[in-house]
Amino acid sequence: MIHCAIVGSGWSAGRHARVLRRVERSELVRVVVEPGQPADLPAVFGSPRVTDRLDDALTDPDVDAVIVCTPPDTHLDIAEAVLRAGRHLVIEKPVGLSPERIPALERLAAERGLTVMVPYHFRFVPQLRTLHQRVRTGEFGAVAHAYHRMYSLRDREGAWLWDDSRSGGIIMESLVHGIDQIMWMLDERPDAVTAMVHPGRNQVADAATVLLRFPSGAVGTVEGSWISDAHIPFGSLDIVGTAGSAAFDRGRFDKRYFRTESAAADAPETRVDVLDDDDAGFVGLHEHFAECCTSGEPPRAAGLGEAYAAALVAAVAVEAARSGRQLPVTGLLPEAP
Repeated sequence: MIHCAIVGSGWSAGRHARVLRRVERSELVRVVVEPGQPADLPAVFGSPRVTDRLDDALTDPDVDAVIVCTPPDTHLDIAEAVLRAGRHLVIEKPVGLSPERIPALERLAAERGLTVMVPYHFRFVPQLRTLHQRVRTGEFGAVAHAYHRMYSLRDREGAWLWDDSRSGGIIMESLVHGIDQIMWMLDERPDAVTAMVHPGRNQVADAATVLLRFPSGAVGTVEGSWISDAHIPFGSLDIVGTAGSAAFDRGRFDKRYFRTESAAADAPETRVDVLDDDDAGFVGLHEHFAECCTSGEPPRAAGLGEAYAAALVAAVAVEAARSGRQLPVTGLLPEAP
């Protein structure tokens, strides 16, 4: 059994807590809240011990792993403290606002034999894992275009979102998901990036479009907004190749699901896969995390190396939006796995 502590008590922390109840080899035993925050957590957390001191969790002999669900500007320092305390780590994307620090975390984890994963949970959704394999085997031919869209409701919680120094804006905080997903699907890193943003509250980017150019000739589009309403479709991923295409649909805000529809260009029938379980990817990720913590084997997906690549491309996209130019990324990224 892997005994976990969660740092944070917002929406993301609540989701991790809910998912842990479905993972046979994991148990939530502690929650670290912000100083001064009431200790009456929502029912989804169960009845863990609550503290407002990170050190209480890091020195607790009952805690094997820590799940970090705090604003992005705090991630790197908390992650380093967790690893130096000898605890396994799940750290929410984008790992941090300074991607250049991520490789040092990866080395520290390796030196201490610790497992670290980042919740790029789409990599553990069964429909997307199948789609990824089909793209890799060339079923859709050479990929020409990949498109990812992700929306959030305009009443999303957290004043920290509207502080650029804390959230990094929509590209770093949210669209990094789509950047990771497209790089995973294509098994390729982009060599150039351009982006445009809408400056929202406090001039923080709350809507953006990021364009990715890949060495193979494929192009990618990642876009989304923090100021959506419930009638807007929640999110999607499209893959268009020279011999076929696929569309992945996340449903709507009040009815989330995973639906993949695909067809070869010369095939008469369309293939449809549906899963009505919005937490399936998170469950798969936490099950794999517990397995890796127990076995000592490295994660097969969503590790720090992949998270570093996504965060670095996102950081280049932020700079491209500020400068109004297309920026190169060749030579800055690790090789695709």
